[in-house]
Order: sequence, then C-alpha cells, then structure tokens
Amino acid sequence: MADCLEGDCLKLKRERLEKAKSNPAYAAFLDVFERLTGVTEKALESIREQLAPIPLSPYMAEKFAEGLPLADRKNLPVSVEDVDRLLIFYVAGLSGINDETDAELARIKTAITSGKISGRSLVDHFTLGQAPFLSYVFEREGFNSHLLFFILRALFKICLTPFQETLPEETEALWNRGACPVCGFSPDMGVLLGKEGKLYLHCALCGHEWPFRRMACPFCDNDLQQELNYLEVEGDTRYKIYLCHLCRRYLKVLDARDFEEDRPLFMDLEDLISLHLDVIADQKGFSPGIGLETINRKESTQ
Repeated sequence: MADCLEGDCLKLKRERLEKAKSNPAYAAFLDVFERLTGVTEKALESIREQLAPIPLSPYMAEKFAEGLPLADRKNLPVSVEDVDRLLIFYVAGLSGINDETDAELARIKTAITSGKISGRSLVDHFTLGQAPFLSYVFEREGFNSHLLFFILRALFKICLTPFQETLPEETEALWNRGACPVCGFSPDMGVLLGKEGKLYLHCALCGHEWPFRRMACPFCDNDLQQELNYLEVEGDTRYKIYLCHLCRRYLKVLDARDFEEDRPLFMDLEDLISLHLDVIADQKGFSPGIGLETINRKESTQ
C-alpha cells in the first residue's frame, strides 16, 4: 500500500470524507469519525514517549511461529491511569459536534470521574471481545454503544502502537491465518491490490493489514471453492462481498486494482461508507466475521 507524507495523507483523507458526506445517510456519523480521527492523532502524540517500539524477542518470534499473534491482549503496554486520562481526552476532544453527542460524552465523563467505570476495564473487555459485559455496562449507564465503540477501538489502537513496527516484513510473510498477526482479532474488510489482485485483510481492532489467500475464508479457513462465492453491487464495482457457505460469514472487500498507485487507502473509513453491504449480506443470511459484531452493528444502518 502506498505511503504518503503525513500532511498529504490528512488532506486526502479529508477529501475522501467530504465526498462521502455527500451521501445524507452517512453525513452525521462521518462528522463524529472525522473528529475522532483528529483527536486520536493528538492523543497518540501526547503519549508517544511511553509507546516505544517493542523489539522482536526470541520468545515473541517463537510464539509467532506457533501461530500466536505478537501482542498479548490481556497485558496491554499502557497503564490504567494513562487509559483513563486518554478516555477523558477523547471526551473533551469530541465535544461540540451536536447536543446529542455532548450529552453522551457528559455521561461517559461522569461515570469515569466518579469511579463507576474504569476506562482500562472497558478497553480490556473490548479487546477480549467480551460483548455481553460491555452491553451490560452500556445499558446500565445509558451509553450510546456506537460512540463508545469508536472511542474504545481508537484507544486500543493506541495501546498496540508499540507492536505495529515490531513485525519484520519477511516474518509476516510466514503468517497464513485469517486472524491479525499483531493482535489476533478478525478482519472487518479486505482490499485487492496490484495487477494480480493480491488480497490484504484489515484488522477490525488495531487496523493492521496483512496478506491472505484470496480463495479461502479468513474466518473458518474453508478453501472449498464450491462453498465460496461473492456478490457485487449493481452499478458499483469498487466493492465485493465474499461469502462462505460453511460458516455463513462474510467479508467486505474493496477492489483497488484500478486506483492510482499513489492513492492511500483509509480502510476504517471505507468500512463505514460501505454499511449498505452489511445490510445486503444480512438479508442473505450471513453474519460479519468480527466477534463483537459491533454491539450492535445493525443499528448503524437504521
């Protein structure tokens, strides 16, 4: 995937956002996404000194060779105090979008500062895919699950920053699993690149991207061709929905083979502006492969 200067990337991302906002169905939550992206960049900068890259130790390399991801999601390299501070940082940074969002952020801040909830506890349960516990807390505190979901995912990505530069390219090439080699979570999207259409998966949690076999299901490893197929949306060849008839799960795939070589891709954004594909897959009886299933992703499309 092409690299670009930080300023150029931000400019291109804003241009992509503005184009996406022309669709009224996406405009409201893309405002939140845009603000969240900016706050995440500032939050990462504020804690960068504590997030030095973690060298690839012999133990980590051995664990990786056995099929286990680099990061231990039960022991994230960020303190409880820093996670709580960053969560309050997000609350302040996201304020002012609209009255509804401000009211939600005020509820989150009150719950944290009063000690009713711990930001680190929420992040830990989020990263371990413990949706029932999170749903219970969200309902008990009256939280909007989607806003806090976005914030927790952003916090998790920050917590995993030390591992993002740890994995050598030649080592990652040995990984042939549908789960993320950095954090072990499932992909939310894939992207086809190059003339040969090589498939890269995008992690739903940490955002890492890694190569994977194109004719196989990343969720159950099924490679029986008669049990795999894909759907295309009429009039839009950019996206495909890969379907596995064994596990009944699907993967949204962005076909970027015809894009200009120097265009960066923002997969988190592509996931948001392709929610109509989730609706189509759901109507066909297929489920998303990510374990949290967004607490609850379907609400986003209503």
